[in-house]
Amino acid sequence: MALLLPGLLRAQTTPRTLPPPSPAGPAVAEGPLTLQQALQTGLRQSLLVQTGNLAVEQQRVLARTGYDVPRTVVDYQVGQISGPLRDQSLNIVQQAALPGVYGAQRRLLEGQILTAEQRARTQRRELVHTIRSTYYELLLSYRRTALLRRQDSLYRRAARAARIRYQTGETNRLEQVSAEARRLELQNQLALALTTQQVQQQQLGVLLNLGRPATIDTTAAAVVPLTPADTATLTAASNPTLALLEQEIDVSKRQTKVEQLRRLPDVRLGYFNQTINKETGFHVAQAGIALPLLGGMQKARIQAARLGEQAAEAQLRYATTQLTGQLAALRQQLVRAQASLRYYEQTALPQARLILDTAEKSFRAGDIEYVEYVVNTEPAWQIRTAYLEQIRQYNELALSLQTLTGPDIQ
Repeated sequence: MALLLPGLLRAQTTPRTLPPPSPAGPAVAEGPLTLQQALQTGLRQSLLVQTGNLAVEQQRVLARTGYDVPRTVVDYQVGQISGPLRDQSLNIVQQAALPGVYGAQRRLLEGQILTAEQRARTQRRELVHTIRSTYYELLLSYRRTALLRRQDSLYRRAARAARIRYQTGETNRLEQVSAEARRLELQNQLALALTTQQVQQQQLGVLLNLGRPATIDTTAAAVVPLTPADTATLTAASNPTLALLEQEIDVSKRQTKVEQLRRLPDVRLGYFNQTINKETGFHVAQAGIALPLLGGMQKARIQAARLGEQAAEAQLRYATTQLTGQLAALRQQLVRAQASLRYYEQTALPQARLILDTAEKSFRAGDIEYVEYVVNTEPAWQIRTAYLEQIRQYNELALSLQTLTGPDIQ
């Protein structure tokens, strides 16, 4: 979804410590991964997370440049300065802004640290969403494969029975040909499902930075569970997009403050020492201020910074409106999807089981032929396939809701 970026509460001015990047990452236990293990592995080893952490560390280092005082100027002269004799002079000058300017610059850089942390949290939330989505898709792939294998097993037995009937003259050639065609079609579908499953395993392995396809716990529930924390209200605490935009507003205000303080004059301090006709002891202390002759450029910078504040505030209002609409739509769709799942679980699936049991008993008893058996059982397989598709749609909505308002995974 367009604005589904991850979130956290607007941070304080003291930078929060993020875990250091781990280039290699600790070894991952062999064997099937649970969802929680997959998430922890991805957050620990993903190159995307490491990139975000490095960006935060970069901003922390840059924060040390907040008190960047201009270089000290040291001039030394030797020669006939004040007469025919060889004299020397030493002039030291230091220019600096007022302390308030450096304090404002430091606060601006600290705000940029917090912004980098927000972006890193956003990347973590996006990664969590992708890992969850891939994990549940892989779970459903196993369910689809198992369903096709079950269907293939039943039709194989039925095809074998149809072949025996044909050989004994109890049925015609059409039944045998239909059974063979159905068997080949199921084999093709199963091969496609297995290929999809392998691709998803590779994708999950890449997300977790395993260096190999990932294997998962296939006994896990295929339906995404939702907790009250996943359905929290839309705030900066629950949504990273809003948190990031609020932080950008704060940084814009700090930038404006820096530009306003830069209108103040700089202070100049100096010391001058000179010999005259080789006599020492001639020294002078200097003090002064540096004023801009033209103030238009700094006024333009202040105006641009204020426009940046307005743009950031407008972006926050827009994002809030968009995300509020998305949240309302998600909740409505989830209610309908939950009702559909209940229908399948309470009504459709029991009916499908009854259809399969009844048709198989009738076929074994010789009451129906193979073609009729296939026709009668097809609705049951369609119901089971549709149930898996309904789970996929529900999971997509549930995962989007978790990304929009759910808690961060640590």
